[in-house]
Amino acid sequence: MLIDLSKKHWQFITLLLLGLTWGSSFILMKQGLKTYTPIEVAIIRISSSFLFLLPFMIPKYKLVPRDRYRYLFFAGLLGNGIPAFLFATAQTRIDSSLAGILNATAPIFTLIVGWMFFSLAFKRSAAMGIIIGLAGTIYLLVFNKGVGQGNNYVYAILPLLASVCYAFSTNIIKTYLKDLPALMVTAGALSFIGPPSLAYLLLSGVPQKAMTSSEHLQNLLFVVLLGVVGTSLAVLIFNFLIKHTTVLFAASVTYLVPMFAISWGIFLGEDITIHYFVGIFIILTGVTLANK
Repeated sequence: MLIDLSKKHWQFITLLLLGLTWGSSFILMKQGLKTYTPIEVAIIRISSSFLFLLPFMIPKYKLVPRDRYRYLFFAGLLGNGIPAFLFATAQTRIDSSLAGILNATAPIFTLIVGWMFFSLAFKRSAAMGIIIGLAGTIYLLVFNKGVGQGNNYVYAILPLLASVCYAFSTNIIKTYLKDLPALMVTAGALSFIGPPSLAYLLLSGVPQKAMTSSEHLQNLLFVVLLGVVGTSLAVLIFNFLIKHTTVLFAASVTYLVPMFAISWGIFLGEDITIHYFVGIFIILTGVTLANK
């Protein structure tokens, strides 16, 4: 076998690739928004993810227990559907770097939601981590107001709402779907939001719009790449990594995503300020404590 996740070096290589993939997703969204509306970007992303996994899922539909359908529906809606629209809308007014940093709050909200709605207990250090992480988020919202061309701190709330959605989805999967294979959960969840997204995509004239210029086609391919690699493949690899390592090790990809998002922002000339680095340091300190 070429890749053996029982070996430490392959575990770290896989973790870095996941960080690069998810850290690049924000800049891919930004590219798509140059020629498509936020709704179109979200719809293209969801539809491409669904179509990519559909051939693998068709033989398994009969194996999905009927009593799990509602949980798969909410996992798809909260884990893929709503966040796709929130992030695309947010990035019409904030930099991709800032969106990537705010996405790092997802583990903190996962603990909060787990405690409030899923009877999850956590230690005092985790509670302290939550407070520190939220303080870092507030710091970013306050000190990045008006910083950076086109940044709007009101729109920075949208990635936080997306992180809350991820938190609910993660807890639903951990509580009600943990015994199902990763492919079944990922593809099954997309099966509820994929068909209506695909129908809207075809009826809204996006395919015709993509053919109007080379720029439209190129940006369409960027968003399709985001859907196939950033959503479908990355989630499967993440779940596979959990099976061969630990949840804590796999979750440490959270530390890498903002780093890659900021790196892309610097490379593409976004206005990166010292507040970004202070904010990310505070948030990641909180995430570290929350995961202990």
